Amino acid sequence: MGLRDIFSTAKPVAELQRLNRFDPFLRDSDLRAAFRALMEGDWGRLETFMESSPKAWIFSQIITSPVVGIERVNLERWVDTRQNHFARILLAGVILRDAFEMRNAATPEDIVGDITYEEDPEIIHAYDSAIAEAESMLRDVVRERPAMADPWIFLLISGRGAGVPLEELRQRFDNAHSRAPFRPDACREYLQSLTEKWGGSQTAVFDFARWLELEAPPGSPAREALPIAHIEQGLVDPTGATITGYLANPDVAEELTASLLNFLNATAVEAPTASLGALNAYALAVPPQNARAARLIEDLFERIDNRPTDYPWSLYREGITKVFGEVQNEQSRSAAQFSE
Repeated sequence: MGLRDIFSTAKPVAELQRLNRFDPFLRDSDLRAAFRALMEGDWGRLETFMESSPKAWIFSQIITSPVVGIERVNLERWVDTRQNHFARILLAGVILRDAFEMRNAATPEDIVGDITYEEDPEIIHAYDSAIAEAESMLRDVVRERPAMADPWIFLLISGRGAGVPLEELRQRFDNAHSRAPFRPDACREYLQSLTEKWGGSQTAVFDFARWLELEAPPGSPAREALPIAHIEQGLVDPTGATITGYLANPDVAEELTASLLNFLNATAVEAPTASLGALNAYALAVPPQNARAARLIEDLFERIDNRPTDYPWSLYREGITKVFGEVQNEQSRSAAQFSE
């Protein structure tokens, strides 16, 4: 689905075109320093960051994402030198990333009419082997460091890739949650596991997202689950509505607007890096349908301050900066009608 399917009439607004390129580190000096330590082999500095920084989970997400595209060899050097548990967890994450990318590249995006295809058995074997390798590495860390939440979060990803039952995935989430309650990355990975494309259901997705809305601390980045749930539902809405039409549904819009208001009230105006995933998800999900929503959206984009995250903008093919800029323009234009 392309950008035109979201906002077909979006046009540039000159004063909003400030973002020239995507920064995967979100203009955060701590994350950039950790990446530099990884590239330069400054293992002690990197391990101190991973052990003590509240931003370590964000770094883990970034380093194992396709957007950064860090090569496996960079993490293998860290593992070979130190056998550090964080090094092995992140290496497993990169192996999983590469496995999913390999599998996705081998699967046609569209199947027309009655045309079918056969999956390449060599690719399937390589994919299965990579998933098993990552699982084994993560299980080793669990045995050695049973109090850590991090390996369980990546075991959610490997479990999804291996097609384990939802009951087993729930156990993996519970293991992560009991060690680090409401870890945003654990909540997101489990939410993805509950979607229909991975064998779950719309009911399961929204039950979990609304549970987080009720139980997660005010301002917790885990509250991104509700806008993500609606975005994912909008992409596959069974009524055939576009994502714009789905999000404009009055019940959907009201729930998201109320959720955004609560999140902004509990979040610093100078938005910390940890809140950006949720803020960006709300930026796509919440339509400016009335004066209240329009004011919230204006506040929302000011807090993001041209720091788009990978998700949700990478869902579309036009590129993160282009999609973010177009949506920001259209949201701001739509909101402006309520201030006239």
